[in-house]
Amino acid sequence: MLTPLFVSAAAPPGRYVHGTRVVCPVLQPSGESRVEVLDFNVYASRAPTTGEKLAATRLGIDPEQPPEGARLVCEPSVFPAGLVFAKEVVTSLPYYSVPAPGQLEPYVGYMIDEQRLLGLKVRFPLRV
Repeated sequence: MLTPLFVSAAAPPGRYVHGTRVVCPVLQPSGESRVEVLDFNVYASRAPTTGEKLAATRLGIDPEQPPEGARLVCEPSVFPAGLVFAKEVVTSLPYYSVPAPGQLEPYVGYMIDEQRLLGLKVRFPLRV
């Protein structure tokens, strides 16, 4: 069975890539648009550092548990033609799908590196 990955036009534009990770808006079966991190490095074996564990604990995150909503996708997935691709794209690569934190914030874009996902906001100066 193919898992449809509907890239949403309603969420912040663009796809943000770093290494094996992609940040993109995905339309959920409920019709809601959600930003997700797709990590194609399913064989990552690096354990969290002591500093990372301490930072997670301070934020109330259990570093030994996967994030809420995280799932491993092993079945083929399809990106339909239209918004991003001229033709339908089917991939059989396994990947982790993790909802990006801060979904209620009005982010206009994202930046990603090896350890962080940053949500970008725009602030307009006050006119007096």
